[in-house]
Amino acid sequence: MNRRNFLQKSALALSSSCVFPSHAWSSSELRNQPYNVIFVHTDQWRAQALGYRGEDPVITPHLDAFQKQSISFDNAIATAPVCSPNRACWFTGRYPQNHGVIKNGDEHVRAEQLLSRNFKENGYRNGYIGKWHLNGRDAHKVWDGITPEFLRADYDYWTSAIHNHAHFVLDFEENGKVKRYGEGWQPNHVTNKAIEFMNQKDDRPFNLVVSYGPPHNGSYHETLSTEKRYTPGNKGHEKNGYGYYAPKDYEAMYDGMDPLAVRPNIETTDFGDQFEGAVKGYFGACTALDDSFGTLIQYLKRSGLYEKTIIVFSSDHGEMLGSHNLMTKGVPFEESIRVPLMMRVPGVDPYADDRLFSSVDLMPTLMGLTGQAVPSEVDGIDFSATLSANAKANSDPEMAYIGYGSWRGFRSKRYTYITTPKAGELLTGREIRYIAQKRKPSNHILFDLENDPYQMEPILKGDGRHTDAIIDDFHSELHTHLRSLNEEISPTV
Repeated sequence: MNRRNFLQKSALALSSSCVFPSHAWSSSELRNQPYNVIFVHTDQWRAQALGYRGEDPVITPHLDAFQKQSISFDNAIATAPVCSPNRACWFTGRYPQNHGVIKNGDEHVRAEQLLSRNFKENGYRNGYIGKWHLNGRDAHKVWDGITPEFLRADYDYWTSAIHNHAHFVLDFEENGKVKRYGEGWQPNHVTNKAIEFMNQKDDRPFNLVVSYGPPHNGSYHETLSTEKRYTPGNKGHEKNGYGYYAPKDYEAMYDGMDPLAVRPNIETTDFGDQFEGAVKGYFGACTALDDSFGTLIQYLKRSGLYEKTIIVFSSDHGEMLGSHNLMTKGVPFEESIRVPLMMRVPGVDPYADDRLFSSVDLMPTLMGLTGQAVPSEVDGIDFSATLSANAKANSDPEMAYIGYGSWRGFRSKRYTYITTPKAGELLTGREIRYIAQKRKPSNHILFDLENDPYQMEPILKGDGRHTDAIIDDFHSELHTHLRSLNEEISPTV
């Protein structure tokens, strides 16, 4: 059973009675007029870190302008909020239980499931530039190294970063050969390579992935880079500046910022200069990437490709940046699971869309928008027929599945529910560190995002009849969903 079968309550417009909105393209029209696709994504950029949202104090003028020309999804959710598992969700349209990449450094992604295979079979020219992170331990090192040929066979143009998190080192693999370009801000090189790909003369439409490594925290190596931006401190998941960095001019834009003022759920103890360095490094990287995105948009407009290309911007997961005493990702808090997602489709009017859009939905939606048949094995939903302000009303899923490590759950528009998949066990991972300081241990946690948007008041089983009923309902749905993925949890709370 896939997600389209599972979310029966959602009244999705996926049946034969579905009607295309007047300014969306039917499959036959798309086959006669194929669009290019460019998917621009970053690593660890949270949804809150966009200027137009008015949440984080970050400067993103190019993305703010793009938002006014695109569909902006306010509830885009990272299915498995860590790098490799969620990237595999994007490119296969499947949940981790079905694509096999359960954690970073786990199995490699399966080439036959990749979106690139479908695009190639439908006559597209594929390009991939930047961070890959899907090789798996049994193929090559997950962090660095050469991607095996069988994983890049469907790409006509392949340029992947060898050192994913050394953002000033320009060592790349180009179709199996190592090329060393010295030092520089890696996103600038990735942007130039993307333009090089699009400049190539070819009659085929293209499918291009532009994958930026920042604002993910970076690492340094004495033999790799002379750029000394590392802030000393514990490299664990505490509040410190352990490698968030950007070109100095961009970091300087955030000098003097009070890191405690970023979000209300950042605690007021043990911060100091190290955390301040993390904040300006993170936001500085976001602003630098915004400029790179602006360069791509300018090229697309100047070259005449802008009106011929579906443009998507997103990130594989978010960043805690001190909220709930946590850094990085992998937890079910809003800062970790909510990601930017903007999609510009020529002929579709811009609007803000609040539907729950999961990572697994991207592959089938892009296939639908380009007139391709979506494989029946895919878990995600093809939203292509309902991408308009008028057509989406009856196409909203009620909830989005989320899960990683020791927790599983759902995010709906109002609630986040999490539990442990192992019977009798309590939630004990990073996801409950903040909660444990406030309440008794639990294996069922509910957040009311309407009344508690910063998730500072966890609701536990036994707190009230109304909330107990909500927890029971979520758990029942989760039991059904996980069984469809061959994973068992207790059928009752």
